[in-house]
Amino acid sequence: MSVFLLIPMSGKVEAIRKKLTGIKASGGCILLGHSCLFSPTRGWLATLATAMGRERLMWAGMTTGKDDRALRRRLARRLIAVQEEQRLRLSRELHDDLGQMLASVALELHNVRAGTQEMDGRLERAAMLIDRLSAKVHDAAWNLRPADLDRLGLRASVEDLATMLCSQLGIPCEMDLDALSNPLPAETALTLYRVAQEALTNIGKHAQPSRVSVTAHIQDDRMHLTIEDDGRGFDGRADPGPGHLGLAGMRERLALVGGELTVESATMKGTTVYADVPLAH
Repeated sequence: MSVFLLIPMSGKVEAIRKKLTGIKASGGCILLGHSCLFSPTRGWLATLATAMGRERLMWAGMTTGKDDRALRRRLARRLIAVQEEQRLRLSRELHDDLGQMLASVALELHNVRAGTQEMDGRLERAAMLIDRLSAKVHDAAWNLRPADLDRLGLRASVEDLATMLCSQLGIPCEMDLDALSNPLPAETALTLYRVAQEALTNIGKHAQPSRVSVTAHIQDDRMHLTIEDDGRGFDGRADPGPGHLGLAGMRERLALVGGELTVESATMKGTTVYADVPLAH
């Protein structure tokens, strides 16, 4: 009577391989202890080894692929967090240190009178230059990390972005951002702010619009932010060129908090940016 040894295949192929290599062959039989279990052919052994190798590769591939994706996701989120920390630190240094010093210099220049018309005029021009530099420093600090985002919240910050852009362009701005008053995780709020900042910056640089609309609403437990303009637009069917790399950055940042980005645009028909994120992440 023939006796067969049944070996259950599993993910622990290394343990199985060690068991197989520890078995001794004698007289055409594979011996485990002193009992003849079965008489395999070389072809069968080769097939078994090949199957084990494939299983090992598949198992390793699945595990590595999943771990790599999770690792890349964690690294990307950490990189963004570090960048935002640096932005916050630099913003505070610009505002608190350099900004204050420039304000003090401007005040001194405004108060100084040289006694001659020529020198007074030069001092006045110097004071004006300092004022302009102070304004640029303030704008740089605000763009790096607006104080309103931490102090007043997402709604006020996005409203400030839209108001500033439309004021610079001299165009009307429609806003309905009540939904942004709802509490959001800090990472999600910051992501939406950066998306709005990038979209509005692109409008200011490229769109030449006659109006801008920024709205937010909640639907299906998700926050939806929409930024629309009626400007030049671009061919949404074409591959994004170098001028649209910001869209890829927005999409990647949203994906890290479970969000999605959709962009609709056509040449001379404006652009609409849709960003949505889960309310809890």
